[in-house]
Amino acid sequence: MRDEHDENAALRRQSLLIAIGCVIADGAPFLLKVSQHPPHPALWIAGLAILLADLALALPARTAGPVAVLHAVVRVAAALLLLAVIGDRDSIGNATGLVVAGYRAGAWVPGRRSWAALAALITGMTATQVIQGFDGTAESLLITVSNTVLPWMIGRHTTGRSGYIAEVRRRSEQIHREAEEQRRDADLALTQAVETERAAIARDLHDTISHHVSAVGVHAAAARLGMKSGLPATKDRTVASLEQVETSSRAALGDLRRMLDLLHGNDSDGVRQPGLDGLDDLIDGSRRAGLTVNLTMDDEAPRALPKSLNLAAYRIVQEILTNALRHGDGTLDLTLTHTDTELLIIGSNTTSPLAGATSGTGRGLDGIRHRVGIFGGSVTIGPPPEAPGTWRTGITIPLQESR
Repeated sequence: MRDEHDENAALRRQSLLIAIGCVIADGAPFLLKVSQHPPHPALWIAGLAILLADLALALPARTAGPVAVLHAVVRVAAALLLLAVIGDRDSIGNATGLVVAGYRAGAWVPGRRSWAALAALITGMTATQVIQGFDGTAESLLITVSNTVLPWMIGRHTTGRSGYIAEVRRRSEQIHREAEEQRRDADLALTQAVETERAAIARDLHDTISHHVSAVGVHAAAARLGMKSGLPATKDRTVASLEQVETSSRAALGDLRRMLDLLHGNDSDGVRQPGLDGLDDLIDGSRRAGLTVNLTMDDEAPRALPKSLNLAAYRIVQEILTNALRHGDGTLDLTLTHTDTELLIIGSNTTSPLAGATSGTGRGLDGIRHRVGIFGGSVTIGPPPEAPGTWRTGITIPLQESR
């Protein structure tokens, strides 16, 4: 693909070739006419003027207006000299150069200057016809129009068409750029949506599986210790612990299957997402794992909450239970209350001295913050100043914003 410099050089070469062609087309008839008459200096002056006027057609486009006026003047001057010196009224001169000059004036000269150049060409052509003895008939008018107006109009048309093509190209490029920007925006939006969905799936997997796995770990440890002691009195407790391992494993698989069904677009009642109406089963599982849960909850809470908030509250409580089971000393005080304006979830437990050795990744706490943030709520997590050995999770969610 040629750059702008190469294109300008090509245009200059083309203009020079056109100028040389005009020199040949105008010079040959003039020299033939002069050779038929005795030499006279005035004739060679006219020939030189025609030569220079035709060569001026190779000048840059910005000179098209003055060059057109020059051709009009040379046309009249050549006719006067031929008439005065040899008494010849034939139309010998810069006829070809005049036509090309008219085209250039129409194509390259903008606005009023283009019309002024056309007027100069018409005047020069008309004056030449008068000198040559034309009487203003239809033939002479046709010659004037065909040598001045018609080339000028063709030049105007060519420029208009070139401008239209350039505008079409600009519009096409703009449409292409806009389409490319829209594609990039769509790709970015898709990437962000995928990342958001991936984070949501990770949070749900963490909340769903972590709770059951924690219970499995606690019961498995209890069973291991019971079997290691070998005492007959611990046999029943060992069997109970293994049964809870089995129960928690089945619950984990059930929750995982339900989540996979949802991801595959199956939202039937059989895979309905959990809510606070299933909180008793959730807490019973934690109690069977050895966690003492002191629950205080409004009876109307599950029915009073929107479906999305109901699920979020369930997941938040599930994470509080999991953290208390992992890092607490075996007791959790859990409160769920709501008013007309807000939902309160508070979990408090004494931390175990061994909590630091089994510290988690923090994903569960991040999941709580994210879920609460969706509904415009607030979270306080950590040891309260008045009780350094206690871990407290406090959630406040405005109900008006969540509806």
